[in-house]
Amino acid sequence: MTHPLRLYLSSVCSGLILIGLTGCMMARVHEEAPPNDNLEGVWELNPALSSDEAKVLAAVQPTPKGRGPGGPGGPGGGPGGDKPAPEVINDPTTDLPPIDTTPGGRVMPYYSGGPNDRYAYRPPMDFQNNALLGGQWLKIRQTDTEMHIVNAASTRSFVPGERSVVSVPSGVADQVSGWSGRSYLIQVRPQIGPEVDEIYTLSPDGRQLFVRISVGSEGRNKAMKVSRVYDRSTKDPATLQQTFQQALPPADE
Repeated sequence: MTHPLRLYLSSVCSGLILIGLTGCMMARVHEEAPPNDNLEGVWELNPALSSDEAKVLAAVQPTPKGRGPGGPGGPGGGPGGDKPAPEVINDPTTDLPPIDTTPGGRVMPYYSGGPNDRYAYRPPMDFQNNALLGGQWLKIRQTDTEMHIVNAASTRSFVPGERSVVSVPSGVADQVSGWSGRSYLIQVRPQIGPEVDEIYTLSPDGRQLFVRISVGSEGRNKAMKVSRVYDRSTKDPATLQQTFQQALPPADE
């Protein structure tokens, strides 16, 4: 018996190669879906066949080695917690944006005393967390002119082949979506922040949906790749939503 993830990797191979070759460029996608490839339906996550997302997130950020917030260097990351010099905050020799020295800033560096401190920053995990929200189930409606994807956290609509500008945690980004072979691709390329790719592929028998989510590296944050396998479901999405809400831990008081 062929493992579902192997089927998934085989079916989206061409799409992944395309993304790898284009880098920060937008993939060439098509408006029309392949014959008999309809992603429409309600899909429930199969955790046993999907990535352990807690481990994936834990691996994105390396453990700080005595520097940065909480380390011997203090909140500023430098010796004694001092902020970097003005010429480091806004380096005139590069086209990089000024360093955000506020707590939680996207380009707040961890200084290690080395020559590459300007680039050794640890951005927040908002892109990674947003990409993984609500993945317990999906409801997809597919027409000739629209792909409508709803999950436990968001509702999104896409026009196959259309390029647009969307909001992201760091500002704005270029977005394109459409068909590449038997896969539906969604690519987001922000002005500041990591690239985000989503690939949706139907299994040959139509009973499972394979989803791959990739978030590029940024600063000291490593690239993240998550694979999800969904089973076709006959449940009411409202029931799945209620189950999801009950599974949430209590909020901190």
